[in-house]
Amino acid sequence: MKKQVLFGIALLCSAFLSNVRAAEPAVDPATYAPRGDNGEYTFENKWLYSAKRGNYNTAADLIGTAGFVRGMAAKDGKMLFIDREKKQITVVNGETGLKEAPIVLASNIFTYMGKNKAGTADSMYVAGTLPFNDIKIDNAGNVLLGNCITSNLGRFQIWKVNLNDGTGTPVIDQANLATLFPDATIRFDAFGVYGDVNNDAIIMAQNQLAMETYKWTITDGVAGDPEVIYIDNVTAGTYLTGMGNPGTAPQVFPVDENYYYLDGNATYPTLIDMDGNIIDGFFNNPSALVDNITSPGESWSMNQGHNGIAEFQVGDEYFVVMAATNTAGTPPSTFRLFKFADAGKAFTGIQCLWTFPQEGMGATSNPYRTAVPSVEVEGNTAKIYAYTGENGYGVYEFKVNVSGIKDVKQAVVKISVDGNKINFLDGPVSTVSVYGVTGQLVTKATNVESITVPKEGVYVVKATTMNGETAIQKVIAK
Repeated sequence: MKKQVLFGIALLCSAFLSNVRAAEPAVDPATYAPRGDNGEYTFENKWLYSAKRGNYNTAADLIGTAGFVRGMAAKDGKMLFIDREKKQITVVNGETGLKEAPIVLASNIFTYMGKNKAGTADSMYVAGTLPFNDIKIDNAGNVLLGNCITSNLGRFQIWKVNLNDGTGTPVIDQANLATLFPDATIRFDAFGVYGDVNNDAIIMAQNQLAMETYKWTITDGVAGDPEVIYIDNVTAGTYLTGMGNPGTAPQVFPVDENYYYLDGNATYPTLIDMDGNIIDGFFNNPSALVDNITSPGESWSMNQGHNGIAEFQVGDEYFVVMAATNTAGTPPSTFRLFKFADAGKAFTGIQCLWTFPQEGMGATSNPYRTAVPSVEVEGNTAKIYAYTGENGYGVYEFKVNVSGIKDVKQAVVKISVDGNKINFLDGPVSTVSVYGVTGQLVTKATNVESITVPKEGVYVVKATTMNGETAIQKVIAK
């Protein structure tokens, strides 16, 4: 009798589990035609969960409870999602699309010690309005988490996380924004990072309520107080002209020490320098907002209302992937892959390769505007990880099928600028080419320790060392 009862319970459990089991990864059914003069650029989906595919609908399918998973980053072939409800990092295997064991985060992350109301004892408090709100990875592979604050009274924190045990170390603990900026109305939803937070780096956060970007400089692992970058919204001719704020849940993406992208609910991705000057964007090439190539006969326009962009490099060619349409666009919730013409990475020469998924991920409302791409490059292949909140996630593989491609190492050439003279601090370089911000070649040379540009301005320097290593860096000649 006992055996029969136990067997019956086992059958019931088995039936229950089969009903709540997550759907299997699907594959984007669209065909992505090869691009390039000889079809050398290819693109295919590895797997996809999406509302459109019908396998991103039940609780078992979803990354988390609606509204609680607002950030994604990729590291070592894994998608890492920050879940502010469960206070964990949800891990998805990039090869299979299957969930792995989550990383449960230590209870002290996004907390601080402070006096109680009576001032008699220390108590632990939660920092920020919404902790566990964003996740980013710096250039050294450190995994960082950020909270959301909704006023200058909020305590803005960035934590570095150990993925092995879920423990964390504070990188930024900014409790005095109201003292530093007493007249500022502030809301930070997300953050961006460039460099190595254990050594030298910058962390940036965009104010949702004003055309202001806040920047922390980290030197030898220690963060100073933030400075404010006031974005030029006065100069005519850009898509930021006249804007009082960038819209809901804006994101900022530093590309180096000199430049960053701003992307918000009311903007297209725009390149800005650290003085707040508008450098480049689709305002220099409005026709690039329209894709007439992915699906012949269709004309798909990018819209605002989302917030994700990632530059990357394969060999000596340059690309950028970005959110293309939000849930109200056609198709709904897509990304777009572009190729830059050259190392200048100017929007005037940008070329659309594909919009994906061609059917979109879905039209389920996503008021927090997450549409995040992340990219990992190995040899001639870029893995593009894409996540749109409430609508799905997946992995695409982009290949540049040209022989002889090798990884391009960054920051192997140390550069200083003295007036209009660019100096190579580690000795002669084998070749150097200098481009203007619009992509035109300004000057080039071989076997030199320095090179001179004709006038002050912003330039892109591409230099190859005597050992054959190549580096790209933007500089400002004054």
